[in-house]
Amino acid sequence: MVERSEGVSRDGTRAHPARNGPVAALIACLLVLAGCFGGAAQDDETRQGALPGVHPDDSLPAVPGGVFRIAARADAPSLDPLKESANSTHIAVGYVYSKLVDYKVGKDTPFGTHQLEGDLAEAWETSPDGLSWTFHLRHGVRFQNVAPVNGREFTSADVACTLDAVRERGQQRGDIGMIQSWDTPDPYTVVFTLASPYPDLAAKFAGHFLWMLPCEGTEGRFDLATRAIGTGPFMLTKWNKDKERTYAKNPDYYVAGKPYLDGLHVIVIPDTAAASAALRTKKVDLVATVTDMASVRALVKSDPDIYVAKELAYQPTIVYMNQAVKPFDDLRVRKAVAMSIDRADMLTSIRPGGLISGPVTPKVAGALSPAEVRELQPYDPERARKLLAEAGLANGFTTKMIVTNGYSDTVVREAQWVQEDLGKVGIKVEIDMQDYATYFTKSWAGKDYAIGAGLQTPWLTADDMLISQWYSRGTRNWFNIDDPHLDQMILAQRAVQDPARRLEALKDIQRYIIDKVSNPLPLYIYESIVLYGGYMHDIHPQPDYGSRDYMNMWMDKDAPGRTGG
Repeated sequence: MVERSEGVSRDGTRAHPARNGPVAALIACLLVLAGCFGGAAQDDETRQGALPGVHPDDSLPAVPGGVFRIAARADAPSLDPLKESANSTHIAVGYVYSKLVDYKVGKDTPFGTHQLEGDLAEAWETSPDGLSWTFHLRHGVRFQNVAPVNGREFTSADVACTLDAVRERGQQRGDIGMIQSWDTPDPYTVVFTLASPYPDLAAKFAGHFLWMLPCEGTEGRFDLATRAIGTGPFMLTKWNKDKERTYAKNPDYYVAGKPYLDGLHVIVIPDTAAASAALRTKKVDLVATVTDMASVRALVKSDPDIYVAKELAYQPTIVYMNQAVKPFDDLRVRKAVAMSIDRADMLTSIRPGGLISGPVTPKVAGALSPAEVRELQPYDPERARKLLAEAGLANGFTTKMIVTNGYSDTVVREAQWVQEDLGKVGIKVEIDMQDYATYFTKSWAGKDYAIGAGLQTPWLTADDMLISQWYSRGTRNWFNIDDPHLDQMILAQRAVQDPARRLEALKDIQRYIIDKVSNPLPLYIYESIVLYGGYMHDIHPQPDYGSRDYMNMWMDKDAPGRTGG
């Protein structure tokens, strides 16, 4: 995973691979059926051979050494994964911490794979009734040799400490809500007991937020907000907030001989033009904030030694409303907003490409197809005006929309497009431009807004998206949605073990959301562009906040990261 600049990402959402027992049958079938509603094939230009720039030869033997330098648009508000849900935090600590399970990485594994593989757990299995999951931990995995953890072995006690802290105070506590209890019968075994079957559990542990922390951190013996001490491939050595972070390779990483890189240097460069100039002049090796192919071609023309990666990101562009603020408490108004936005034209005009999205993004098992979303939630400004009139707002109304420039300039342009479309039906929008910290923490999470536009977390399963945003007690329900029938639907689908029935349940929930809630409004997912120095090799990320794939990356002998260029 690249260092994303507050939402400019290559994130993705996938289903998960099969394991044992009847739950495994459901998982396997979900993956097979996902193709019925998954994303369309990418156009010719997205095939790497048609993109400008160089294409590194990954058949060469890796050469250890060098520092990989990354341009980031914004820094993390803190390093505490229990407190912060911002992707910048989890990207920052993802170099340092590990998970129990992760998505498979490697040159033979395609971007967006469904396959899971063990990280700190080497194997796991479920009971026949799906109510018990047993994870077997790797032996001999050691924490980084930094006080106060001092390189001790990772054990099941750390899993228990992590989950205890998540349940007590973690922003991700909803991720473990299905777990009734956990037991650690020995240092290398963890047993989870569930109240009802939940086939997504292994995928949940592979998600964005469930990093395994040392007991010393969860118990306050070091400050999780300013330090990170984990079992991952890199060690945080310096953090100059809002300027730079430096990491050194973990010499005790459990994968022998890796990482190849000596370290990472993350440099905060908010301006896209400045970041592009830094890539062109070999001051950085990665930029992820250029969003249009015209700029990419111009950059490659000035410096042909650039590797251009283009993938269908899964992080939706969204518009959202606070249902506790008038007139957005009225379903007719929320539907009018949805029908006022020409999302198809917006997508083709602003992004390099993408797919129209419903409540569950279209590359995830259980999503509605883009065609059905267009049918259920069409662009129909005339109907929008009629709905406003029915709500007693025939002359429209004025509102203020929160937006941040902390994501990217492109996201600001998208917000301006929404502003213009809403204005055409009589909704006069004033844009309230905020810094990222204020926008994300005070305004959005604090529910101190009327309407907003930006990006949403690219959760990795349909259940993650539904339980987080639309469940009345969801950890990311910052919209004041409280619909008991919807709650019942969301909770009921979690225990459905028949594959076809569960898929239909997920689709029915989304149809209900579009018809009876109409908030938040995922508009589309888009193609993202990531630019690397042409001297980098074995770039094979997966779309999650972790960066375990960095253990495989390496650079040419004369790369600037070796020579200090």
